Amino acid sequence: MVSQQKRKLQVRNRDEFLKFLDALSKINESCILRIKKDSISSLVASIDNTLILHAQYDTECDFEDTINIPDIKKLSRVIDTINSKELTFDINSNNIEYSGHGIKFKYHLFDEGFLTEPSINLDKINSFDYDVSFNLTKQVLTQVFKGSTFASNTNKIYFYTESGNLMAELTDRARHNTDNFTLSVDKASFDLKPIPINFDNIRLLTNIGNVFDVNINTQYGVAIFNSSLNNIRLKYVLSSLTQ
Repeated sequence: MVSQQKRKLQVRNRDEFLKFLDALSKINESCILRIKKDSISSLVASIDNTLILHAQYDTECDFEDTINIPDIKKLSRVIDTINSKELTFDINSNNIEYSGHGIKFKYHLFDEGFLTEPSINLDKINSFDYDVSFNLTKQVLTQVFKGSTFASNTNKIYFYTESGNLMAELTDRARHNTDNFTLSVDKASFDLKPIPINFDNIRLLTNIGNVFDVNINTQYGVAIFNSSLNNIRLKYVLSSLTQ
Protein backbone atom coordinates (compact mmCIF):
# COMPACT_ATOMS: atom_id res chain seq x y z
CA MET A 1 0.00 0.00 0.00
CA VAL A 2 1.24 3.49 -0.75
CA SER A 3 -0.01 5.20 2.40
CA GLN A 4 -0.67 4.46 6.06
CA GLN A 5 -3.53 6.92 6.39
CA LYS A 6 -7.14 5.83 6.52
CA ARG A 7 -8.95 6.09 3.20
CA LYS A 8 -12.63 5.72 2.29
CA LEU A 9 -13.80 3.19 -0.25
CA GLN A 10 -17.32 3.89 -1.51
CA VAL A 11 -19.53 1.09 -2.83
CA ARG A 12 -22.78 2.44 -4.25
CA ASN A 13 -24.48 -0.91 -4.73
CA ARG A 14 -23.77 -3.76 -2.33
CA ASP A 15 -25.42 -6.45 -4.47
CA GLU A 16 -23.43 -5.48 -7.56
CA PHE A 17 -20.20 -5.45 -5.58
CA LEU A 18 -20.97 -8.93 -4.24
CA LYS A 19 -21.54 -10.19 -7.81
CA PHE A 20 -18.19 -8.69 -8.77
CA LEU A 21 -16.46 -10.50 -5.88
CA ASP A 22 -18.35 -13.75 -6.58
CA ALA A 23 -17.10 -13.83 -10.18
CA LEU A 24 -13.51 -13.44 -8.95
CA SER A 25 -13.89 -16.08 -6.23
CA LYS A 26 -14.93 -18.73 -8.76
CA ILE A 27 -11.55 -18.40 -10.49
CA ASN A 28 -9.22 -17.91 -7.53
CA GLU A 29 -9.60 -17.72 -3.75
CA SER A 30 -7.37 -14.60 -3.47
CA CYS A 31 -6.94 -11.48 -5.55
CA ILE A 32 -5.35 -8.05 -5.85
CA LEU A 33 -7.92 -5.26 -6.04
CA ARG A 34 -6.71 -2.25 -8.02
CA ILE A 35 -8.51 0.83 -6.76
CA LYS A 36 -8.70 3.85 -9.04
CA LYS A 37 -10.67 7.08 -8.91
CA ASP A 38 -13.51 5.64 -10.99
CA SER A 39 -13.27 1.86 -10.61
CA ILE A 40 -12.12 -1.24 -8.76
CA SER A 41 -10.61 -3.99 -10.90
CA SER A 42 -8.81 -7.30 -10.57
CA LEU A 43 -7.02 -9.83 -12.75
CA VAL A 44 -7.14 -13.49 -11.68
CA ALA A 45 -6.32 -16.85 -13.26
CA SER A 46 -7.27 -20.47 -12.76
CA ILE A 47 -4.66 -22.85 -11.35
CA ASP A 48 -3.60 -24.05 -14.81
CA ASN A 49 -3.76 -20.53 -16.34
CA THR A 50 -6.14 -21.67 -19.08
CA LEU A 51 -8.80 -19.26 -17.79
CA ILE A 52 -8.14 -15.62 -16.93
CA LEU A 53 -10.67 -13.07 -15.73
CA HIS A 54 -10.40 -9.30 -15.76
CA ALA A 55 -13.26 -7.94 -13.68
CA GLN A 56 -14.12 -4.28 -13.23
CA TYR A 57 -16.63 -2.58 -10.95
CA ASP A 58 -17.28 1.11 -11.67
CA THR A 59 -17.51 3.24 -8.54
CA GLU A 60 -16.07 6.47 -7.14
CA CYS A 61 -13.02 6.38 -4.86
CA ASP A 62 -11.03 9.19 -3.26
CA PHE A 63 -7.68 7.42 -3.61
CA GLU A 64 -5.73 5.04 -5.85
CA ASP A 65 -3.93 1.95 -4.52
CA THR A 66 -3.85 -1.84 -4.53
CA ILE A 67 -5.02 -4.14 -1.74
CA ASN A 68 -4.33 -7.87 -1.38
CA ILE A 69 -7.45 -9.91 -0.52
CA PRO A 70 -6.57 -13.27 1.14
CA ASP A 71 -10.01 -14.91 0.94
CA ILE A 72 -12.57 -13.38 -1.42
CA LYS A 73 -15.46 -15.58 -0.29
CA LYS A 74 -14.83 -14.72 3.35
CA LEU A 75 -14.96 -11.02 2.54
CA SER A 76 -18.16 -11.55 0.54
CA ARG A 77 -19.83 -13.37 3.40
CA VAL A 78 -19.25 -10.58 5.89
CA ILE A 79 -20.34 -7.88 3.41
CA ASP A 80 -23.51 -9.89 2.82
CA THR A 81 -24.47 -9.37 6.48
CA ILE A 82 -24.81 -5.59 5.93
CA ASN A 83 -28.38 -4.51 5.24
CA SER A 84 -27.63 -1.43 3.16
CA LYS A 85 -27.35 -0.67 -0.55
CA GLU A 86 -24.54 1.90 -0.24
CA LEU A 87 -21.44 1.01 1.77
CA THR A 88 -18.35 2.90 2.96
CA PHE A 89 -15.22 1.01 4.03
CA ASP A 90 -12.15 2.35 5.79
CA ILE A 91 -9.00 1.08 4.08
CA ASN A 92 -6.14 0.95 6.56
CA SER A 93 -2.54 -0.18 6.13
CA ASN A 94 -3.33 -3.87 6.73
CA ASN A 95 -7.10 -4.20 7.00
CA ILE A 96 -10.55 -3.17 5.82
CA GLU A 97 -12.90 -1.81 8.47
CA TYR A 98 -16.64 -1.29 8.41
CA SER A 99 -18.94 0.26 10.97
CA GLY A 100 -22.60 1.00 10.34
CA HIS A 101 -26.17 -0.33 10.40
CA GLY A 102 -25.45 -2.12 13.67
CA ILE A 103 -22.46 -4.05 12.28
CA LYS A 104 -18.72 -3.69 12.78
CA PHE A 105 -15.95 -5.81 11.32
CA LYS A 106 -12.24 -5.72 10.53
CA TYR A 107 -10.93 -7.84 7.65
CA HIS A 108 -7.14 -8.22 7.53
CA LEU A 109 -5.25 -7.99 4.25
CA PHE A 110 -2.14 -9.69 2.92
CA ASP A 111 0.97 -7.53 2.82
CA GLU A 112 1.76 -5.72 -0.41
CA GLY A 113 3.66 -8.04 -2.75
CA PHE A 114 2.35 -11.25 -1.19
CA LEU A 115 0.09 -11.91 -4.20
CA THR A 116 1.00 -11.64 -7.86
CA GLU A 117 -1.18 -11.10 -10.90
CA PRO A 118 -1.27 -13.40 -13.96
CA SER A 119 1.41 -12.58 -16.50
CA ILE A 120 -0.88 -11.63 -19.37
CA ASN A 121 -0.84 -8.54 -21.55
CA LEU A 122 -4.49 -7.54 -21.87
CA ASP A 123 -3.67 -4.77 -24.34
CA LYS A 124 -2.08 -7.35 -26.63
CA ILE A 125 -5.05 -9.70 -26.23
CA ASN A 126 -7.44 -6.83 -27.03
CA SER A 127 -5.42 -5.95 -30.14
CA PHE A 128 -5.91 -9.39 -31.70
CA ASP A 129 -8.07 -9.70 -34.79
CA TYR A 130 -11.07 -11.77 -33.73
CA ASP A 131 -12.43 -13.37 -36.86
CA VAL A 132 -15.42 -15.12 -35.23
CA SER A 133 -18.05 -13.46 -33.03
CA PHE A 134 -21.33 -14.75 -31.61
CA ASN A 135 -23.57 -14.60 -28.55
CA LEU A 136 -24.19 -17.31 -25.97
CA THR A 137 -27.38 -16.80 -23.98
CA LYS A 138 -28.11 -18.07 -20.50
CA GLN A 139 -30.80 -20.33 -21.97
CA VAL A 140 -28.33 -22.02 -24.33
CA LEU A 141 -25.76 -22.52 -21.57
CA THR A 142 -28.44 -24.02 -19.33
CA GLN A 143 -29.24 -26.56 -22.06
CA VAL A 144 -25.54 -27.36 -22.44
CA PHE A 145 -25.15 -27.88 -18.70
CA LYS A 146 -28.13 -30.22 -18.71
CA GLY A 147 -26.58 -32.13 -21.61
CA SER A 148 -23.34 -32.50 -19.68
CA THR A 149 -25.06 -34.91 -17.28
CA PHE A 150 -25.34 -37.24 -20.27
CA ALA A 151 -21.91 -36.61 -21.80
CA SER A 152 -20.30 -36.87 -18.39
CA ASN A 153 -17.10 -38.59 -19.50
CA THR A 154 -15.68 -35.53 -21.28
CA ASN A 155 -14.43 -32.13 -20.17
CA LYS A 156 -14.31 -30.60 -23.65
CA ILE A 157 -16.82 -28.47 -25.52
CA TYR A 158 -16.35 -27.87 -29.25
CA PHE A 159 -17.74 -24.85 -31.05
CA TYR A 160 -18.05 -25.13 -34.84
CA THR A 161 -20.35 -24.37 -37.74
CA GLU A 162 -22.35 -26.90 -39.70
CA SER A 163 -24.88 -26.22 -42.49
CA GLY A 164 -25.09 -22.54 -41.58
CA ASN A 165 -25.54 -23.16 -37.86
CA LEU A 166 -23.29 -22.62 -34.87
CA MET A 167 -22.98 -25.86 -32.92
CA ALA A 168 -21.82 -26.66 -29.38
CA GLU A 169 -20.76 -30.26 -28.84
CA LEU A 170 -19.75 -32.01 -25.64
CA THR A 171 -17.39 -34.84 -26.56
CA ASP A 172 -13.72 -35.76 -26.81
CA ARG A 173 -12.58 -36.23 -30.38
CA ALA A 174 -9.22 -37.54 -29.19
CA ARG A 175 -10.86 -40.57 -27.59
CA HIS A 176 -12.90 -43.43 -29.03
CA ASN A 177 -16.40 -44.44 -27.93
CA THR A 178 -17.12 -41.18 -26.14
CA ASP A 179 -20.75 -40.22 -25.58
CA ASN A 180 -21.57 -36.86 -27.10
CA PHE A 181 -24.23 -34.19 -26.82
CA THR A 182 -24.67 -31.58 -29.56
CA LEU A 183 -26.78 -28.42 -29.48
CA SER A 184 -27.56 -25.97 -32.26
CA VAL A 185 -26.78 -22.56 -30.75
CA ASP A 186 -27.87 -20.17 -33.49
CA LYS A 187 -27.66 -19.35 -37.17
CA ALA A 188 -24.12 -18.52 -38.30
CA SER A 189 -22.91 -16.25 -41.09
CA PHE A 190 -19.30 -17.41 -40.63
CA ASP A 191 -17.33 -20.64 -40.91
CA LEU A 192 -15.67 -22.10 -37.82
CA LYS A 193 -13.69 -25.31 -37.66
CA PRO A 194 -14.08 -27.22 -34.36
CA ILE A 195 -12.34 -25.37 -31.56
CA PRO A 196 -12.19 -27.28 -28.25
CA ILE A 197 -12.41 -25.46 -24.89
CA ASN A 198 -12.12 -26.90 -21.41
CA PHE A 199 -15.73 -27.35 -20.29
CA ASP A 200 -14.71 -27.08 -16.64
CA ASN A 201 -13.69 -23.49 -17.44
CA ILE A 202 -17.09 -22.79 -18.99
CA ARG A 203 -18.68 -23.86 -15.70
CA LEU A 204 -16.64 -21.20 -13.88
CA LEU A 205 -17.96 -18.30 -15.97
CA THR A 206 -20.38 -15.86 -14.36
CA ASN A 207 -23.05 -14.77 -16.83
CA ILE A 208 -24.21 -11.63 -15.04
CA GLY A 209 -25.89 -10.08 -18.06
CA ASN A 210 -27.70 -13.25 -19.24
CA VAL A 211 -25.62 -13.28 -22.44
CA PHE A 212 -21.96 -13.67 -23.34
CA ASP A 213 -20.44 -11.75 -26.22
CA VAL A 214 -17.94 -14.31 -27.54
CA ASN A 215 -14.99 -13.44 -29.79
CA ILE A 216 -12.53 -16.05 -31.09
CA ASN A 217 -9.12 -15.62 -32.67
CA THR A 218 -8.75 -18.87 -34.62
CA GLN A 219 -5.07 -18.27 -35.40
CA TYR A 220 -3.97 -18.28 -31.76
CA GLY A 221 -6.85 -20.30 -30.34
CA VAL A 222 -7.94 -17.55 -27.95
CA ALA A 223 -11.58 -17.02 -26.97
CA ILE A 224 -12.92 -13.95 -25.16
CA PHE A 225 -16.19 -14.17 -23.22
CA ASN A 226 -17.56 -10.74 -22.24
CA SER A 227 -20.49 -10.13 -19.90
CA SER A 228 -21.68 -6.92 -18.28
CA LEU A 229 -24.42 -5.64 -16.02
CA ASN A 230 -24.82 -2.01 -14.94
CA ASN A 231 -21.49 -1.15 -13.25
CA ILE A 232 -19.85 -4.59 -13.66
CA ARG A 233 -17.76 -5.71 -16.62
CA LEU A 234 -16.30 -9.20 -16.89
CA LYS A 235 -13.78 -10.25 -19.54
CA TYR A 236 -12.78 -13.92 -19.60
CA VAL A 237 -9.80 -15.08 -21.66
CA LEU A 238 -9.82 -18.80 -22.49
CA SER A 239 -7.17 -20.83 -24.28
CA SER A 240 -8.33 -23.57 -26.62
CA LEU A 241 -7.28 -27.20 -26.14
CA THR A 242 -5.84 -29.70 -28.57
CA GLN A 243 -8.35 -31.91 -30.33
